[in-house]
Amino acid sequence: MTDYQQPRRLNAVSITLILLALGACYWFWRFFPAYFDGWTVDHVLKESAAAVYRTNRLSEPERSQELRALVDKTRADIIKKANVNDPELTVNLDIDGNLATFTADYRVVVTHPVTSRTTLLHFVKTQSSDIKAVSWK
Repeated sequence: MTDYQQPRRLNAVSITLILLALGACYWFWRFFPAYFDGWTVDHVLKESAAAVYRTNRLSEPERSQELRALVDKTRADIIKKANVNDPELTVNLDIDGNLATFTADYRVVVTHPVTSRTTLLHFVKTQSSDIKAVSWK
């Protein structure tokens, strides 16, 4: 019969689990804020896409001006509310039939401590809204 000994407290499995936990903590510390800001960008885009419904009912000269102002306001809200500091942030509005789609394209640079390395995260966020006229009859 084989006599098994009690495993050591610090073995390969426990070291691997500690390293995985440290890696997860580092990811949350350095990268999660960028993804959390991405959720804020999604929220701003969804609000703006819903606002296109009202703006799309205006007559043509005023409609184009209001849509352009809405795109500019959306860009300003993304910079302010989501802390996006990318100077090349682009916000686009596409109206295709009964669907309004806002798209934001931006990059976030994550700087790693101790080393001088950086990681570039590229985000393309898209939100759509139905702008079909509602008949209440």
